[in-house]
Amino acid sequence: MAEADEKPTVRDLQEPPEYDRHSMFGHLGSEEEQSMPLFWFNSLGQFWFWFIEWAIPGMGMFSEAYFIFSIGNVKQVIGDEYPLCFTKYVTCGEVTTQASDYTQVLGIIIGMVLMGFVGDFVGRKWGSVTTACVMFIGGILLTCLDGVNEKGFAINYIIAQFVFGFGVGGEYPMAAGSAAERAEAGGKAMAKKRGREVLLTFSMQGVGNFVNVAVIIILLVCFNQIKPGNGPGRAGHGYSVTYIQGGKKQTLGYKYRPNALSGVWRISFGLGLIVLIFLMYWRIFKLKESAVWRQNKASQKGKAGSTSATFGPLFKLYWHRLMATAVGWFLWDFSFYGNKTFQSSFVAILSGNNGSLLTNLLWTLLNSGVSLIGYWAAAFLIDDLYYGRKRMQFFGFCLVAACYYVAAAAYGPLTTKGGIQSFQFLYFFASFWGQFGPNCTTFLLAGELYPTPIRTTAHGISAGFAKCGALWATVWFNYLPSQKRFWATATFNIAGAIMTVIFLPDPIHVSLTELDRRFRYYLAGRNYHGPAIAPSTLSIWESVTGVGKNYDPVADEEDRLRDLMEEQGHLEATPMDSKATLKGDITSKEVA
Repeated sequence: MAEADEKPTVRDLQEPPEYDRHSMFGHLGSEEEQSMPLFWFNSLGQFWFWFIEWAIPGMGMFSEAYFIFSIGNVKQVIGDEYPLCFTKYVTCGEVTTQASDYTQVLGIIIGMVLMGFVGDFVGRKWGSVTTACVMFIGGILLTCLDGVNEKGFAINYIIAQFVFGFGVGGEYPMAAGSAAERAEAGGKAMAKKRGREVLLTFSMQGVGNFVNVAVIIILLVCFNQIKPGNGPGRAGHGYSVTYIQGGKKQTLGYKYRPNALSGVWRISFGLGLIVLIFLMYWRIFKLKESAVWRQNKASQKGKAGSTSATFGPLFKLYWHRLMATAVGWFLWDFSFYGNKTFQSSFVAILSGNNGSLLTNLLWTLLNSGVSLIGYWAAAFLIDDLYYGRKRMQFFGFCLVAACYYVAAAAYGPLTTKGGIQSFQFLYFFASFWGQFGPNCTTFLLAGELYPTPIRTTAHGISAGFAKCGALWATVWFNYLPSQKRFWATATFNIAGAIMTVIFLPDPIHVSLTELDRRFRYYLAGRNYHGPAIAPSTLSIWESVTGVGKNYDPVADEEDRLRDLMEEQGHLEATPMDSKATLKGDITSKEVA
C-alpha cells in the first residue's frame, strides 16, 4: 500500500517515445545517422537520407529561387531581346515594363497570407500540393510567354509573374512549418537540430539561385551570345530594327540575336519545369501529412477553440512576437529583395557599365556562390547554444549595415578603377552576412515562435508583411541612384538590429510541443507555468511586460503530471483548481 500511496511522477507515466520520423517515408534512419556532419556521406544510405530529408523538402524553395530570382538575371536577357520595349521604352511604357517587379511581389504577398491560413486548416501536405501546382502553372506561362506585339508580351509577362508569385508565396509557410515539425517528430536528437533541419531546407533557395545563373550562362555560351555588338564577329551582327522616336526615324542595332536570347530564357524556364513536375508527383503520392499537425488536430477535435476562434490569440497572445517576425523580416526584405531586383545595376558597377551580358552574369554567379556558403554556415551554427538564432540575426543585420554604410560613404572612390576591388569585397561580404544572418533566421523564427494550430498562418502573415518591404524597395529603388540605395538598405538593417534586440525571443531551448501545451492552456483558461515562458526564452519586451510572471517549474511538474494522468485514464477530468480522482491502483490525491 505504501507504493500505491506514493505520488506518481511524470517520468513514471511517460513511456519512452518510439523513434519515428513521420516524414517523407516515415522511419529513415537512426539517431546516430542524424548526427552526421553536414553533407558527409559514408554510404549511399546516408546520402539518400540527406536527399529525402533536406533536398526534396527544399525543392519548392529551389523552384521559388530558380524562377523568382531569375527576374534580375532574365531581365537583362529580355531587355537585350526587346530593347525598344524594356530599354528605350518606345513600344512599351516605362511603367508597364516595371510592373512585372511589382505584380510578382503582390502575388507573393497574397499567396503567403492565404496559403498560410490554408496550411493550418487543411494540413501541410495539401497546402504543399497546392503551391506546387500553382507554381507549375506559372512556370508554363513563363516558358510559353508570347504576345501579339511587344506590349502584349510585356503584359503577359506581368500576368505570368503574378501567378507564379502566388505559388511561391504559399511555399514559404508550408516549407517552414513542415520542416520544423519533421524535426520535432524525429525524437530528441533531431529536435535539438530543428534549426538545422529548417535551414537546410531553406538553403535550397540559395542552390536554386546559383543553378539558375549557371544555366543561363551555359545557354548563352551554347547559343554563342558571348561578344556583344553588331559588328562582324559579334553576337548581334546583322540584326537591327528601325523605329520612330521624337518624329525622327532611327535604327537600332541589336547587341545579341533576338531569337537566340529567346531560346536562352525559354529553355532556362523550361528546365525549371522538370523540377516542378517531380515536386508535384512527390507531394501528391509520397509526401505524408505532418505528424505534429495530425496529432494536434486530433487532440483539439471536439474541444472549444478548435475552430477558427483559435486564430484570435495570434493577435492577443502573440502580437509582440508577430511584430518581431513580421517587422524584422520586412526590414530585411527591403534590403534583400531590393538588392536582388536591382542586382544587375550593382553588378554593372563591379564589371563596368560596358560589361557584356556574360560578364555581368559571371559576377552574379560569384555573388550567388558566396551567398550559398552563408546559407550552409547558418545551418551549421543555428542550433549552437552560444550563438543561436537571435545573435545570428543581430550580427547579420549589423555587419550588412556596416558594409553598405561604407559603400555609400565612399561610393565615389570605390567605383573607380583603383577602388573596385574594395567595392567587390564589401558587396560580397555583405551578401555572406545577409544569408548567415537575417535571411535565414527570419524564415526560421516565423515558423518556430508559434504553436501548431496557427503556425503557418503566423508565418504567412509575417512573410506577407515582409514582402511589403520588398515591394517598397522595388518601387522606390526605381527612383534612387545606386549610392542612395546603399544608404537606404544600410539604415533599414540598423532598424532590424534594434527590432531584434527588443522584441525577438530565442526559442532554441523550447520544443514545439511545449509551445502547443502553452497554447492549449490558454484556450482552456488555465495558467501555464512551463519552460515556454522561462526567462531565458523570452524577449526583452516580454520580460519587461511580465509574460513570464507565472513561470514555476514545480507547479509545471504538477500540471504535466495531471495532463499525463488524464491521458492515460488515471484521472477523471474535473474543473481546474479542484480535487481530481485517481483511478486504478493509485489512491485519490489532490493534484490541482
